Amino acid sequence: MEFLILFSIIGFESNAGIIETQVPFDPAGQIYEIDSLMAQEITFFTNYPEINKALLLRKPDSSYVIEIYSKKDKTLVKKRIPISEETRLQIKNEITKLKIQGKGARDRSGFSRFLGYSFIFAYGTQAPLITAGVRPKDAHIGVAIYMLSSAAGFFIPLLSTGHCDVSKAHAEMYLLGGIHGLYIAGALSAMGGMHLFKSPGAFITTGGSIVGEYMGFQSVNRFNLSMGRGHTIFTTGDFSAVGAAAMLGLFDNWENHRFSGKQYLATSLVGLGGGMAAGVLLTKKLSLDDGDPIIFQQSGIVGGLALPVALSWVGKEKFSENAYIAAGLVGLGLGSAAGYKIIRNRNFTESEGNIICLGGYAGALTGVGIAYLTNSRDSRLYWSSALIGDVVGSLITAKLIKAGSSKSHSRLQFHPETAISLGLCSGLNIPSRAYILSFTF
Repeated sequence: MEFLILFSIIGFESNAGIIETQVPFDPAGQIYEIDSLMAQEITFFTNYPEINKALLLRKPDSSYVIEIYSKKDKTLVKKRIPISEETRLQIKNEITKLKIQGKGARDRSGFSRFLGYSFIFAYGTQAPLITAGVRPKDAHIGVAIYMLSSAAGFFIPLLSTGHCDVSKAHAEMYLLGGIHGLYIAGALSAMGGMHLFKSPGAFITTGGSIVGEYMGFQSVNRFNLSMGRGHTIFTTGDFSAVGAAAMLGLFDNWENHRFSGKQYLATSLVGLGGGMAAGVLLTKKLSLDDGDPIIFQQSGIVGGLALPVALSWVGKEKFSENAYIAAGLVGLGLGSAAGYKIIRNRNFTESEGNIICLGGYAGALTGVGIAYLTNSRDSRLYWSSALIGDVVGSLITAKLIKAGSSKSHSRLQFHPETAISLGLCSGLNIPSRAYILSFTF
C-alpha cells in the first residue's frame, strides 16, 4: 500500500516547481554576479547607478528575472526585474565583448566557496601530512605546525587571488585539482616505496595536492572551462580509474594474488589519465550546466552497484569474485552511458542536481527502512531496497521540481495494470515480463 501511495504522488502537479535557480550571465558559465564596475559597461544597467550587484534567476517556466541589489541610506535594497529572452541575450553578448576587450569587473562569485574549500582541504589533509612529515619530538611544536599549516590554507589563497577572477568554476576546479593531485602524488609515492605519513612521502603527497590545486584553478582560465564541464571531466576520469583497476582484478587470483598494490595503483593512474582525456573529447561540444555532473555521477554509481546486487540474487555460491567485478564494470559503463545521455539532452542547475541527489538518498533510506521492517538478515534485500529507493526517489524528486531545461519533457509513468497482471501471474506460477515503471527523457 505504501508503494502505491508513493507512486500515486507522481501523477499530481506539485507546488515545489516554484523554485527559482541562479544561472550565469555569460555563455562560458563563469559570471554569476555582476558588480557595480561591470554594470557601468552594460547598457541594461545604465538606469541603475546605485547598483551594488545583480543576479540572473531562471523561473520554472523558463522565463528570466534579474535581481538588482543597491544601497539606499546605508541599507541594501533588492529589486526584481523580469526580462525577455532578447534582453538576456543582449546582456550576454555585451559581457562577451567586454571579456574579449579585457574590460569589465572581475567575477568573484565563487570567492567564499574557494576560500572555504582551501581552508577545509588544508585543515583536513595537507596540515596533517605536513605535521606527519616533520614528525617533531615536541608535541607542542607539532600542534603549532598543524595550526599554522591550516591557517596558511586560508591566508595564502586570500592574498594571492585579490586581483583575479574567482568564479564558482575556479573554486570547484581548485578543489577537484587538489584532490586528484593528492591521489596522484600519493600513488606515485607508494609505488616508489615511500610511506604516506613519513618524510619524504608526506611532503611529496602534499606538494602534489598543491600543484593540483594550482593547475585546476588555472585550467578555468586557460581552457575556458565551465563548472559543469570541468566536473564532468574529472568524474569521467574517476570512473575510468576505478574501471581500469577492476579490469586488472579480473586477471588476478584472489586466493593467491598475482598483482601487487603498486600495480593496481599504476593501472588506476593510467585509467585516470585516459578517462580525463576521453572526458575532454566527450564534453567538447556539450553545453553543460553546473548540476549535470551530479546527475552523471549518480547514474554511474547506481549502475556500478545495481548489476552485482542483481547477480547476487541468482546465487551467492554460483559466481566467483571475478563475475561480480565484471558485473560492476558493465553496470558502471551502462550507468555512465545513461547519465551521459541525460546530460546531453537536458541541463540541470547546481540546485536541481543537489536536490535530485538528496531525493535519491532519501529514497534509499526509505527503501532500507521498509526492508528493515521484514526483520530479514539477508544483506541482498537491503542493498536492493536501497538502490531501488535511490532511483525512484531521484525520479520522483526530478518530477516534482520539474528539473532540467530542455525542449523535450521527461515522462514518468506507473502502470498499475501491469502490476496487477504480474501479481496474478506470480500467484499462478506463470512466467511473465512487463514494465511497471517507464521513464522517458
